[in-house]
Amino acid sequence: MNDEPIKADIDKQWSENPLLIKQFIDCRPEYEQLCSEVAYILRTKLKKAEIEVAAVTFRAKTLASFLEKTRRKPYKNPLTEITDIAGVRVVCLYSPDTSEVQKLIRKEFDLVEEVDKLKEKSSEEFGYSAKHFIIRLGKSSSGARYDDLKNLVCEIQVRTVLQDAWAIIQHHLVYKKEADVPEALQRKLNSLSGLLETADDQFDSIRRERLAYLKTLERSKNEPDDFLKADFNMDSFTAYARWKFPHLKLENFTGQAKIVFSMMKKDEHPSLKDLDQIVEANKDVLRKMEKEYEQLDTKFRKFDAPSAAVLVMYAPAIINARWASEQGLGSASKILVKKYNKWK
Repeated sequence: MNDEPIKADIDKQWSENPLLIKQFIDCRPEYEQLCSEVAYILRTKLKKAEIEVAAVTFRAKTLASFLEKTRRKPYKNPLTEITDIAGVRVVCLYSPDTSEVQKLIRKEFDLVEEVDKLKEKSSEEFGYSAKHFIIRLGKSSSGARYDDLKNLVCEIQVRTVLQDAWAIIQHHLVYKKEADVPEALQRKLNSLSGLLETADDQFDSIRRERLAYLKTLERSKNEPDDFLKADFNMDSFTAYARWKFPHLKLENFTGQAKIVFSMMKKDEHPSLKDLDQIVEANKDVLRKMEKEYEQLDTKFRKFDAPSAAVLVMYAPAIINARWASEQGLGSASKILVKKYNKWK
């Protein structure tokens, strides 16, 4: 990108309105701190509320972006009238989650304004927009650290992953209204916008079906014969590990269960029943392996006990030399499998 036009324009603005530029440069660090604080509060509260999102990002406007906005719109006092100098974006995985995030924002911050950008669009505008909130720090943000930030506003955008993708593409194309778009591209852009909305709905539908499947698995645990008829997949594997070893954590670090599942071979375990037969046949040995894991020197083990997912994995490892040799077992697992394997 050629920065020469931007530099020339800033130089011109310096000569025409040096006071505004100086004021912006002086206050920008406070806006940087503000959006950082707002993003931190959101991440903390989202985690506590167990709302999983794709990302929480933030930025303070650059001088070039600030000046570009003052040229596009007539402001009497840009520093007080422009409400997105500090900006935070919450990108949700699913459409229904945006409503939960919005409730959280209304609860945690002092709401100045709430804008539905989609409803604001006129009949000749197109796109796939999101909710914008203009906020100030709430009463819970008190102390000297926040004194200089209390009166400043920050914009929070709430959108889905696909809404975010649309916004990025739209910004790159620089089209705001249908009248700006070459006729040959209008149909494609409008179709794309509709497809993304449909895709958002489908992603949410798939999530609902998965949650229903998980509930079915959970209920079927009361009838082991029915539960063990389930197909062998990631969801049924984690449900099985929790069910078989309820005294252990499912995983010792985020993603461990997924790693273990990827090591298991579905063609060898087409159903949970096939896996359970191996686990049951070796349950006495697995108990010994669990106890000995806890007694291993800490230089060989990273955790106090094996996870439920790992203990399930030990069952095929101790009866199948080829399978065990193909897996990237950790130090503790190698020691235990070597001692307790049945293929010596």
